[in-house]
Amino acid sequence: MKEQSKNPIPVLKSELTHHWQERLKGSNLVEMVMKYKDADYFNRSDPDMDPETVIYEHIVKESDPKEGRLDWGHITLYPGQVKDQYFCTKGHFRSNPEAEEYLLCMQGEGLIMYLSKEGECWCEELEEGSLHKVPAGVARRLINIGDEPLMLSQCTPSNAGFDFDSIDDHPFPCHVYDDDGELAILVDVDEQRPSGPMLEEEDILNFLGGNSGENINN
Repeated sequence: MKEQSKNPIPVLKSELTHHWQERLKGSNLVEMVMKYKDADYFNRSDPDMDPETVIYEHIVKESDPKEGRLDWGHITLYPGQVKDQYFCTKGHFRSNPEAEEYLLCMQGEGLIMYLSKEGECWCEELEEGSLHKVPAGVARRLINIGDEPLMLSQCTPSNAGFDFDSIDDHPFPCHVYDDDGELAILVDVDEQRPSGPMLEEEDILNFLGGNSGENINN
């Protein structure tokens, strides 16, 4: 039987990143705070809301933007509403279209709203402990539908980047509201306009005239 070494390998204490449900800490941190006065993406407005009201905070522990490196982030989306529209993030695509993202819900309840380049929109429920994969090439927006801060940790490739311009050009067409205590998701028709040419009145009349008779009766 071998004797135990008097000098065992060292067990080091790692640099503190954050504990469960706590704020991200450490070095190489980049922070962003979104206040109501800068949140131009809501469909509602509230002149009585304090412009300094914080909607959400995003803090990222950055690595070098190289292939194979990862960034670890923390998002806190506060509870609240602009009139009846729930607080949400602006949402974004990734500059790197191949980049995926993982989101771990640490606290609260809410929704992830997805938007494809083709304009398809859908949601997933967020609850404490749920882990979500954001596919490559898809935008995502976070929505807090609860009464406490919605807190998430995220992991992304360090070269993922942010593409907000595409959201400015083609906003999320779906919006989440509080309808007398019930969750309501409404579609903005103006943001779902077809990309093809619009039919003129003469075209519609010609179409109806040419199809009067058997097609109308069937």
